[in-house]
Amino acid sequence: MKKMSLICFVTLMLISMVTKAQENKVKFKLSGFVEAETFWDSRKNVSTRDGAIMLYPKNKMLDANGNDLNDHSDFFMTAAMSRLRATVSGFNAFGAKGVAVLEADFAGTANDKTGLLRLRHAFVKLDWANDQLIVGKYWHPMFVVSAFPRVLHTGGGIPFGVLNRAPQVRFTHKLSDKTSVNFAVLSEMDFKSTGPDGANVKYAQQAGVPEFSLQAKTKIDAFELGATVGFKTLMPTLVNSNDIEVNEKLTSFHSNAWLAYTASKFKWNVQAIYGQNMYNFVCLGGYGVKNVKDNGDYEYTNMSTMSLTSDIYTTTGNLRYALNAGYTKNLGAADDLAKDAKGFIGLYSRGADIDYMYQVAPRIELYSGKMLFGAEAVYTAAAYGDTQIDGTVNNTDIVGSTRLIFHVRYSF
Repeated sequence: MKKMSLICFVTLMLISMVTKAQENKVKFKLSGFVEAETFWDSRKNVSTRDGAIMLYPKNKMLDANGNDLNDHSDFFMTAAMSRLRATVSGFNAFGAKGVAVLEADFAGTANDKTGLLRLRHAFVKLDWANDQLIVGKYWHPMFVVSAFPRVLHTGGGIPFGVLNRAPQVRFTHKLSDKTSVNFAVLSEMDFKSTGPDGANVKYAQQAGVPEFSLQAKTKIDAFELGATVGFKTLMPTLVNSNDIEVNEKLTSFHSNAWLAYTASKFKWNVQAIYGQNMYNFVCLGGYGVKNVKDNGDYEYTNMSTMSLTSDIYTTTGNLRYALNAGYTKNLGAADDLAKDAKGFIGLYSRGADIDYMYQVAPRIELYSGKMLFGAEAVYTAAAYGDTQIDGTVNNTDIVGSTRLIFHVRYSF
């Protein structure tokens, strides 16, 4: 009987040890989704990825008879946003629990690369009791994972919300169970600033200064609120108009504040964004030349913009009803822009001839397990006009566009 009891005890101990060993093993998980979308646009839009990522309607372009050449509908389908994610977890390093993530989709990095594999995320995360370290390519702190618009159309509500993933080192410290602060040092990769040679990472690289970001957030019952501030520095060129070496740089400021309310079947996010030179966040804005010195050196000035977004949804059974809305405004330049007989000497900005824009996008989603069927209508209006020397826009005319989307996704 004693021998039997000993055997049972040893067996239970071995089972416990094996179970614990299995729990401590590194785990690998492959996840993602297959996504297919069908689009119909009422007019031509400023967009990328063969039209799948829409920004705003194109301005009127009249022919000799006064016909608007951009007033034509488009129809297309895509599956390029389908995604793969590999997650490695269960390992320890430096006394922290570790997770490594590699994620890609097939959107490519430009229109001519649509359908090719694109690196979305590649980072290692280490978690201690009150601290966290993220190193690699991950969401920019300005993109708030808990409060971005959950729209069906690709882009997270741009250009009213921000979209940016960046190489970074981010350190987060918990002040309490509900409050934390994080500090990040960042660079640019596929979300690039623009300049004399178009969108390019070299303007940030040759500045020799990383981007900095500071963020704080807290939870109060069902509410989360937080704010982000950051600075980035660009060197748009290494030589002046006389081909002489220069060291002129431009520093820009960006910020946001958000409030998110989450209940079991209801969620509402609101966010306010203000920033200078917001081009690399896929928003309106950029910068321009404000002066050309006697020796040919350029001096630059920031273009400022503000945005407001709201996304609300409720769930009933396997149906979700939602409404997204956004507004963005061109606030002009910090200094007057330089001009010559040909116009602005250097204006590197998205939507520099747009005074303001707004968007309303209702959607409905039907779930069956991991399968989603969704439909969304997106109306976007842009007030085009004449860009003034102070960067503001006058004599505006509203141009509107409607996009209808049918969305199918299976997650695994």
